[in-house]
Formats: sequence, structure tokens, C-alpha cells
Amino acid sequence: MRYKSKLRPGQILDGRYAIAGIIGSGGSSHVHLGEDLRLPGKRWAVKECVTENQDYGNVQAEAELLISLDHRRLPRVVDFFPPDEDGYSYLVMDYIEGLTLSRYMDSVGGKIPGETLLLFAKQLLEVLQYLHGHRPPIVYRDLKPSNIMLAPEKGLMLIDFGIARRHRGGAEEDTVKLGTVGFAAPEQYGSGESDHRSDLYGLGALLLYLATGGKYSVWAAGMERRLEGRLPDMLVPVLRRLLRPRPDDRYGSAEEVLRILEGVKEGSSAGIRQQEFARTALPAQGKAQTVTLMGTASGIGTTHTSLAAARLLGRFGPVAWVDYAPESPVYGRIRSLAEASGRPIPSEETEGPLDVNGIHCWKRPEDGTLEELAARYRYIVLDIGSGEYEGAGAEFARGDIPLLLASGADWRMEETLQWLRRSGWGPGSGWKIGLPLAGVHAADLLRRTLGVREVYALPFQPDPLAVGGNLESELRSMLAGILEKGSRRKKGRFFQRK
Repeated sequence: MRYKSKLRPGQILDGRYAIAGIIGSGGSSHVHLGEDLRLPGKRWAVKECVTENQDYGNVQAEAELLISLDHRRLPRVVDFFPPDEDGYSYLVMDYIEGLTLSRYMDSVGGKIPGETLLLFAKQLLEVLQYLHGHRPPIVYRDLKPSNIMLAPEKGLMLIDFGIARRHRGGAEEDTVKLGTVGFAAPEQYGSGESDHRSDLYGLGALLLYLATGGKYSVWAAGMERRLEGRLPDMLVPVLRRLLRPRPDDRYGSAEEVLRILEGVKEGSSAGIRQQEFARTALPAQGKAQTVTLMGTASGIGTTHTSLAAARLLGRFGPVAWVDYAPESPVYGRIRSLAEASGRPIPSEETEGPLDVNGIHCWKRPEDGTLEELAARYRYIVLDIGSGEYEGAGAEFARGDIPLLLASGADWRMEETLQWLRRSGWGPGSGWKIGLPLAGVHAADLLRRTLGVREVYALPFQPDPLAVGGNLESELRSMLAGILEKGSRRKKGRFFQRK
């Protein structure tokens, strides 16, 4: 960006938002991390925009547009400061912890599994369906990897509405030619007026770019051959139609595309996993091995990682996953999803587990002890959340393998170090540290800083219950101590009466 920011670290905006630093720049805006002085611990993204030629209408329009939206894949705007005398204005919106699709693609070397691309397509179609369902429809117009965030607990989110607009119809072509070359539909550059079908083209260009490791975003002869083994077969003709130059030749709506993709077989080995689970003998009394997971902050990815760990352990013996933080809503959400999908669930009065793909999910026992579960399972995984209750740290440390989840973002490194110092962590604590969505360099940096080896970069995996992949490989290393054949550890204090 050619304009300098007016905000500096330590500066306070409107007496409420303490600026911590820049987290992104591009086009005509900077994005800062803001800490809420009225709500301690709450962070916001503060978007600083510079308006050229006194064209304040676009900034005001973006603010009004975002304020009117309410969807889980869009950031909420909670405050807006109109342009000042220099044209600088500010939007305060949800801060999304994670990384852009650009960075994610780099972290996996441009090789994104086909089932992950299918999930990405469904999530983006979900939010496009919402936007296009407005009257008049809202056209995003700039789907590209840098405008899409991958959040550990939420999946994909659209983060930049700088050139979105309400489609009113009647114009022969767009007045202003906007969009990113390679991802924008032809009509955004003079061949007609953009509408909701322009976003469908953008979706196709984005998926093709991700599927080919960034080599292609426009359909060309021989593309089917280049996509062999990179996508589910049924997705290839869908991409081809999304990328038709003429809008009339594309699909008519995001809903139509989503309906087609719901029929694409993703492949599941849930039945095999269930058979493996049923064949495994129950452990001897009190021999359960306990894995405790806690995050340094909410939204880090603790629940996602805990379910992935439980899924892995379930292939070696009966496993119980426990929503261990008091008052946590996670078990209730899993129960609601299971009920909505038609799975059998225990009644509210029944003290029994919720079976999710062979993992037995439990609420925290009223007295906090796990003796009964220890007698039934070989492994117990405790999701302690962000540890915001009395005694959480001690419970976390009592696990056979305590796994701490922290942010891998460079600018949050000092925050992680401060958390470790406050917690009483030491190199001999036996804790293992996982950095969801972080690159290998972030794990290496934290290893060197702490002087320990047990720091792991945990790659993104859209389905925590999926088999295989890089996340499973890292978790195998982290859990090696209890996966070793014949491993026997003493009974932890979790199983003793308090």
C-alpha cells in the first residue's frame, strides 16, 4: 500500500481500541490488531482505509453492507469511523485467528487433497448462497486466496468486502473494472455487467488454482488430464462449467452447484473404523492412558485437535473423548449435530456416551473424576478448552500426555512465551506444544526459543475424524509414548477420588 498508516502500536482509537500492530496490508488499506480496553482479552481487526479523491461513498457503503450481514463465514462489523480530513476511515470487525488460503497453500507445498478442496467449495458456496439470496443480491466479485481465511474452529471465512456491491441490473457493463486478474470473471472487465454468476466463475477459478498448486486459474485444453488424481472425478465437469466465459453457460445459482456437490462421494472409512473399534478388547481396570489438551486462548483449535487425537487413538483401542471444561457448550453442539444428522443419541436422563464415528463422547462427570471411564476405555482424551476455570492448569498437567495448543503466528510469539511463564512451564514439564495452522518455521523458532524439542506444527485437516494425512502424522509423533506396543503407565491422579 502506498499510503502510510496513521496508527502506531500503543495508540488508542476512540478511547477503546489499543493498537497492537499491523497484521496485513494491501490495496488501499491496512489491517491492525486491536485490543478492547472495555472487554479485556477481546481482540478486533481494525481496518484502516484511505479514500482517494474524496470518494467517501464507497467506504460508507462497505461499512453499511457489512453491518447488515450476519453469517458465520463473514466477520461482524462492530464499529465504524467515517473518513477524516485526510480520507482515513476505520472499520472494527471480528479478528479471525488463522491463515489465508495463500499461506495455507504454501504450507502444504501446493498439494491440497481432493476431499479438502471439495469441503472448501461447499463452505464457499454456503456463504455465496447467503449473499446472493439478498434482494438485491450481493455480489462479492473478488474471490481469491488472499481474501479467504482458514480458521481452526470455523473453516473458511471471507474477510474483504472492498469491491462487493448490490446487483441492481439494467447496466450493460460494470462502470468500474474491478477484480483480481486471473480470478475475476470476463464480464468484470468490459464484456458485460457482473452478477451472482460472476462469483460462480470466481469460485471455479479459485478451486482450479488451488487444485493445480497455483499454476492455472483459467480453463484450457487438456485441463482434465492435468487434474487427474487432484480432484474427485465428479468435480472436474463442475469446474469446467463454472469457468465458462459466458454467464448464461454457467450454473444458475450457488444453490444449484451446492446441490450437485452434496452428491459427490468424499469416501469414508467410518465403517472400517467402527469394526476395528468393536474388535479391540477393553483394557484392564484403571489402565486408561489420558491425553489432556488445553489452548492458550479460545479459537486456537483445541477441540478440533482433541477430536483428531481421539480418532487416532480409537484405531488402537477403545477411546473416550470428554468435554472436560465446566459449562463448556461443545458437547451440546456435538449432540445437536448428531441429532440433526439422524444419528441415535442418548436421552438427557441417560448417563451414556454419544457415539461419533467410533469415538465415545462424554460430558464432564459431575465430580470431575474419571474412574468409571478408566475401567471401560484404553484411552481418554480431555478437552480442557482454554482453561478458564479454577484448577484447569493442574488438571491439564496431570495427563499422561499434556498437549498445549498455541498460536503459530509470529506476532503472537511473545504472547505464547508470556503464557508459558505465567503457567509455571519448564523444559522438564513433559508438555508437548502444538501450533495449529502454523508452518514448520514457526515450530522451529519456538523450539529454539524454549530450548525443547516437543513443539509441533499441526497442519490443517478439515475433518478431524478423517484417516491419514499430515495432521495424523504429527499427532502420531506427539502421542508416541502411549501408542508404543506394550506401553504401560501408572494410573494418574485423575482416577482417584477427591
